[in-house]
Amino acid sequence: MNRIEIEVLEPGLQTTLQDLGRAAGRRYGLPPGGALDRFAHQAANELVGNSAAEATLEITLQGPRLLFATPALISLTGADLGPLLNDRPVPMWMAVFVRAGQVLAFTPRNLATGAGTKWGGRAYLAVHGGFEAPLNLESRSTYLRAKFGGIKGEGRVLQPGDQLVSNPPRLRSFAENAGRLYPPQKRPAYGRSVTVRLVPGPYQEHFQSAAYAQLFGQPYRVTTDADRMGFRLEGPKLAHVSPEMAEIPACGAVFGAIQVPANGQPIILMADHQVTGGYPIIGTVLSADLPLVAQLLPGDEIRFSEAE
Repeated sequence: MNRIEIEVLEPGLQTTLQDLGRAAGRRYGLPPGGALDRFAHQAANELVGNSAAEATLEITLQGPRLLFATPALISLTGADLGPLLNDRPVPMWMAVFVRAGQVLAFTPRNLATGAGTKWGGRAYLAVHGGFEAPLNLESRSTYLRAKFGGIKGEGRVLQPGDQLVSNPPRLRSFAENAGRLYPPQKRPAYGRSVTVRLVPGPYQEHFQSAAYAQLFGQPYRVTTDADRMGFRLEGPKLAHVSPEMAEIPACGAVFGAIQVPANGQPIILMADHQVTGGYPIIGTVLSADLPLVAQLLPGDEIRFSEAE
């Protein structure tokens, strides 16, 4: 089998190469990065016979148009953004055989209202072998803010005319390996209203005693200020003990940490978060629940419960 070759006809809103991130970059002040929804990323790879470390395309809100110059084995997981193969619906969470000359596109959406999907804003496209791209600090992930990694190592979104190539395939036949389905019961309970578990701390003493009762007792909504760096939430104010307690000396930050600045509105740090931060952390979302957070859109609801 030859490598899979794909031409980008239209790039979509924000389509980037992502993998499991670059832990090696933290020492240089780079965020770990990688797929926001790591469950969907890994499931997409599994369906086409890849290791979890292979790069996938993270497709945000509005998908690209891709011309397959060669046959391919693909899978799409995460949010259903209305994928179409030569204008016919493509099943999600399934390994799919693509013939040379076919075009993968996505149903247009109302980006202002999110209309056109039940939930979620990010889909993941895997091809057998994984997408080829330079390794930068042991990762192919795209870090847009620093223009680092991803396509040609240029740290950018897809552009019209880009040529995507897979790593060498291992399968003898793509068609014979199509049809594999990821079990529905093993997928996260995605939705537009989710409850996620968190571990309190490590700065409990910076908050008034009522703060945790409010955090665990009331829903919050995702604001429009939400990107790969962090999701700002809106809801009951989480009061600090004093104005001075709203800041701390810079401390290490992780994916899923919840910072609370002086205005009392929490911020969930996402994959491209800063390596250190100066706001007290009230808790950290369990990694198993981060896929639920990753698929939230502005206006969606999130509740927190204390991890047992």
